[in-house]
Amino acid sequence: MDTLTSLKVFRQVVESGSLVAAAERLDLSTAMVSKHVMHVERRLGVRLLSRNSRTLSLTEPGRASRVAVTGL
Repeated sequence: MDTLTSLKVFRQVVESGSLVAAAERLDLSTAMVSKHVMHVERRLGVRLLSRNSRTLSLTEPGRASRVAVTGL
């Protein structure tokens, strides 16, 4: 999986506020968006998003990563 693409998907998730909204904007399935986010989390070795069936929020490392991917 391409890490740069995964970072761009992560950025869209943060900007959209949800995996579903990011998937719609990127014309990807929600499952693929989730896989991209998990890829970034594995590469960085930290959890970036705290997610459950109803909410999505950034963890502290996620907030720091959001700043880093803003320019992508």
